[in-house]
Amino acid sequence: MAWYLVAHYLPTALFSLKDSWATNAAGKTLLVPSPYAVKMALLDVAARWQGVEAAKAVFVWLKSLEVRPSPPQYACVTNSFIKIQRPPKKPKPGEPFGPTVAFREYIQFHGVLRIACEVSKLETESLEMLRSLLLRVNYFGKRGCFMQFLQFDEMEGLDESFITIAGDQKTSSGSVMHYLDDFGPRMTWDKVNVYTSDKPDREVKAALLPYRLRRSSKRSSLYVRVV
Repeated sequence: MAWYLVAHYLPTALFSLKDSWATNAAGKTLLVPSPYAVKMALLDVAARWQGVEAAKAVFVWLKSLEVRPSPPQYACVTNSFIKIQRPPKKPKPGEPFGPTVAFREYIQFHGVLRIACEVSKLETESLEMLRSLLLRVNYFGKRGCFMQFLQFDEMEGLDESFITIAGDQKTSSGSVMHYLDDFGPRMTWDKVNVYTSDKPDREVKAALLPYRLRRSSKRSSLYVRVV
């Protein structure tokens, strides 16, 4: 049985995270942070806290770490249109960007978000670093989607309140499916570094979330966790 370190977070602001192939003009949000987003948040904390070299050392064991989120009890998704700036089709001198309208979704969570990391094979030093990074994370997804760390928990195996990935022996009782991205097997530091031109290696997997749609309108949708 695998052993997991579980970090609990209280969402304190609206959450939004487009999937990896959404366009800039129309982006539906995921209902949970993807494993890719969680790992990028941890690397960001490592670089800001202890520097780039420390982040490189974290990347060595973080890239293959199994990450599974458990969503809060309720998620109210609001549909909205916002103004954004984007390069025009016919550029004009002195006007590199022009206003346009984009579709966005934002989530108001109620409850606790849990992030489980499989730590059975981690060395003691790496495990302590993981703890230090998780408690310093203050947002997932888009910048400003703030989360307040609450506590740690440890679990031997995961219950049905966590997402399940296609191929798992035990599946969630929920009815919402997302395609969540993670670091691929060919991911390197140069590819994960946003200051290089190398394209990241993303591995997309089908995931089942323990949510059911309670009610929906043209303005919003309410999801409730089933376990």
